[in-house]
Amino acid sequence: MATSGNASAGHRAPTRRRWLLAGAALLLLAGCDTAADPAPHDGAGSAASRTPSASPAPPAGTAVPDAAPAANFCAVPQPASWRRALRSDRLTQRAGEILVVHAVGADGGTAVLDDRTGDERTVVFRRDGHSTRVLRLAHPDTDQLYGAAFDGRYLVFSVSHNPNDLSAWTLYGWDSVAGGRPRRLAGNAVDAAGNPVPSPLLYPVVAGGVAAWTAGRPDGSTALHRYTFATGADEVVRAGHPGAPFLFEGDLVWPESPRPDALTRLHAVRLADGAPARLPATLAAVRGPAFIVGTGSGVAAWVSADVRTLYVWRPGWRAPVRVRHVSTGRNVQWVRAAGPLVTWDDGTAQFAADLRTGAFTKLTPRYGYTEASGDALAVGYAPAAKGEATAAPSLVRVSELAPLPTCH
Repeated sequence: MATSGNASAGHRAPTRRRWLLAGAALLLLAGCDTAADPAPHDGAGSAASRTPSASPAPPAGTAVPDAAPAANFCAVPQPASWRRALRSDRLTQRAGEILVVHAVGADGGTAVLDDRTGDERTVVFRRDGHSTRVLRLAHPDTDQLYGAAFDGRYLVFSVSHNPNDLSAWTLYGWDSVAGGRPRRLAGNAVDAAGNPVPSPLLYPVVAGGVAAWTAGRPDGSTALHRYTFATGADEVVRAGHPGAPFLFEGDLVWPESPRPDALTRLHAVRLADGAPARLPATLAAVRGPAFIVGTGSGVAAWVSADVRTLYVWRPGWRAPVRVRHVSTGRNVQWVRAAGPLVTWDDGTAQFAADLRTGAFTKLTPRYGYTEASGDALAVGYAPAAKGEATAAPSLVRVSELAPLPTCH
């Protein structure tokens, strides 16, 4: 939804906190269901009905355990080996350059970056130390890379054109094999007065050469799009009030409420062909997730409607496991998942939970952000003090991080 735009040059936490209420409202109250919904919602889906993820097989050491961990994970100090990995695997950042990661590749060596250097701002694709300039933003003071996703070949990303109104955007697709200029996939709709119409936060998803996103319409409804890179076909698989989508195994999943002011529930189609898909009963029972992500390997993590409790589940577990509950005044937000790790932001710092051991640890001294996919975990840092330079983000392979200590 896992799961990111930056308002400040240094890190994305301010924008994430600023848009928390708006994002949660869009997920909790995403409008009304109609008979046009093609997807059944109850019962457990069969494995045969699902399209395998396009992601490569996960490396050894990143498997999620068959047995569910105990609820209420315990806090442990960040291991020295994790500190070394985060410190040594910093992306190269030149003097005067600010890099912000907006997506990572499942291979653990790929990152999609908003690169700001002086008066220039660029979308950069970096793989194994080699950088490619994908798009130079025309208006660096107002344009910014927002949501992005990468499936091993195809990149989809949105550019926001107004930091004070995220309704103005352009969505692009880019083939990392063919190279060249990115393809414009979509842009915001406008109302009768020519103003951008509101949309759910524009975080596209992509897998196996098929991308999806949800966009606002002039009549106040939203539409979930499914775009196939091989054919250039763009179809609407759900018109009504779908929220921003996420991926779970081979399915495209989105939240939508059955009536005004009702908590959202989840709906699904197969990403590969848009055909109806049946969600596992556990996910079909989720109501009003404030944040929710899924993975190709079948992990789902979400935050309760009051934004205070984090749950995680995978097929084979009897029930969702409560990972973390925070006190009044704190929020669990911006959840990400990769291998056995689930990360989140509580408004003060970034944290990671290890499903192998039932422990969690603090990733950043303060604020920051994370991106995660497959074998990749990116960690961004806030400046140590006001006016100081922003440290380069880290990009580590999850398979190289030892399990957190068991403390239950």
